[in-house]
Amino acid sequence: MKKKLLFVALALSSSITLVGCGGGGDDDDKNTGKVTTPTVPVPVPVVTVPAPVVIPPVVTVPAPVVIPPVVTVPVPVVIPPVVTVPTSVFYNVKVIDGYLKNAQVWLDIDGDKQRGDDEPSILSGDGGVAQLDVTNTVNPEKYSAFAKIIFDQTVDEDTGSAANNYVMSAPPGEMEITPLSTLVDIEIAHNTDGSESEEQLAVVKQEAVVKVANDFGIPEDYVLSDFIADSRPNIAYVAENIVSSKILPDDENEFIAVITDDTDDALFNKLTTAVSGMIKSRMAEDTFDIEIAVFDRAADLDSDNDADGVPNALDALPDNADEWLDSDGDNIGNNADPDDDNDNVADIDDKDPLDPEVGEYADCEVRYTSGDASIESFNAQLEACERIPDMDLAGNSILRITGSLQTRSYVFNVDNTAFYYRNGVKYNRIWVINDDDNLELYNGEEQPLNYVMRLVDDSNGNLTFAVYDNGRQSIWSTTYKSVDLSVDILACEDLDSGWDEVNDVPLTYRSLDEFKQVVTSCQDGKLLAAFSDSLIDRGITLTTGDAFNQADDIDTYQFNQDGSGVFTHNNGAGDVSIPMTWMIYEEGIVKVVMEYTDGNDVAQTAHDYLAIVETNGIDFSVKVFSRGTALQGIDDTDLGELGSRVLKVPDVE
Repeated sequence: MKKKLLFVALALSSSITLVGCGGGGDDDDKNTGKVTTPTVPVPVPVVTVPAPVVIPPVVTVPAPVVIPPVVTVPVPVVIPPVVTVPTSVFYNVKVIDGYLKNAQVWLDIDGDKQRGDDEPSILSGDGGVAQLDVTNTVNPEKYSAFAKIIFDQTVDEDTGSAANNYVMSAPPGEMEITPLSTLVDIEIAHNTDGSESEEQLAVVKQEAVVKVANDFGIPEDYVLSDFIADSRPNIAYVAENIVSSKILPDDENEFIAVITDDTDDALFNKLTTAVSGMIKSRMAEDTFDIEIAVFDRAADLDSDNDADGVPNALDALPDNADEWLDSDGDNIGNNADPDDDNDNVADIDDKDPLDPEVGEYADCEVRYTSGDASIESFNAQLEACERIPDMDLAGNSILRITGSLQTRSYVFNVDNTAFYYRNGVKYNRIWVINDDDNLELYNGEEQPLNYVMRLVDDSNGNLTFAVYDNGRQSIWSTTYKSVDLSVDILACEDLDSGWDEVNDVPLTYRSLDEFKQVVTSCQDGKLLAAFSDSLIDRGITLTTGDAFNQADDIDTYQFNQDGSGVFTHNNGAGDVSIPMTWMIYEEGIVKVVMEYTDGNDVAQTAHDYLAIVETNGIDFSVKVFSRGTALQGIDDTDLGELGSRVLKVPDVE
């Protein structure tokens, strides 16, 4: 039956007013008189009668009333400024011994371990949750989170008020601040100087997690976890007793002092070794009871008889200033005891001198060195190793999974050529074994030296290599798995839909939830990579064939770095290509969106969801869930086809 990665391939066939006033006078009046003349003429004096003075009436003419014009002034329209209120962004962390409320929490942006006024900061609330406002902080996951537990202010939701002050932290990106995360963060600080790449930091962080897990005898998976939510009372027991032992720094200044001195004789390291040994021994007892504390609040953590800095309650030999540990309980301190775990293997020959179940050979410890390391200092560290396993490289392959689930692998050919695969993309290398019996790797013929590597431990199914990076002049260690490339990576066909060739539909429709469930089951016990922005950081092409333009039934996804891409299908009649976009849908799952016109000129949309379930660093077994408008639709609840494929990067060299 012809199985399709995508059904898409088959479907493609104002006013002014003036007011004025005027007036006039009346006509003047006229006066007349009569004169009588006597009979006897009597001289009559000539009397001049003045003409009457006519005074015209006073006419008061009112001044014209001028009414000012009515001017209509428009009311100005006030447009309020557009105020953009930024959406607050929060970064939630938890403070845990029990869940701790009213602890002072901050994000250490400047790396000084102190709470700055301009750093996101808040008191933790219920459930120990601290909601840090990181609106103005880019990539908050790049910084360590700190919590200051304050006497009589901070409250443990299980046990009540904090009995003393102390400071805890969590490595960058970790959102649970616990006693165990604090020890991991301090261990990282002891082994870094700030110049490390993201990949190098991931290695150091993983080594710190492994060390803390081994020190306390707990699984690695729960060192950086919310052990309360995970219902892990044994991990909670360890955390509670770390706090009760009072080894955690009292304040920020003491925290700085702790990370400054990373020698074995540093007081903090001595105290941590003593406390971890006592807790680990208690947990290993057949009668282990979480109700019985290793250190309780009444423990004498102040008296120090021999003045060696280790309180009597933590000192195995409190009256001997030269001793403070006695791992096997034989009353001979570890400094004087040649066999600290009493397994009849001398410490100098013991792979783990503190574990009576492990002997064989001395562990080769490689100290991380950055920036100024030389090949001579690398060899000097190797010379201190009592036994180093032989390297059998020719014809063999090794694979490393990074902390972000990317793949790095080498194939060592017998002609001293090698293939280096970075997330499945192949590069050519040259390898030789030098006079010091170390592996030298070159980028190619007549190219500069890239790495010097030496296998220093091949136990527990892992291959631990010491590495000298010639370019960065740095030393570190890393772990690979041996991979047998003669055994093919196979498709995990669980719950596959199958395809109805007659009706061009899935034989069985599946849901997105079923896809997620079968991804988990297919991944069980396998070597894993994961789709992520980091895996596709340079762009990547994955195909079901060995190269482009195969003759029949080849499906290819081209993921470009900017989120675009192309899906290509070859069904024997030539390539059909569809533009696509991609995004990380959920952790480990990439979503591909394609829009196309089918053979009937109908616009269609298809969504593919892909997850890696196994890899050897070259091939990737992938589960694919496809749904689209040509089937039942693209809504969250719509069903689609569930399939499986083995994809690889086409070999174009």
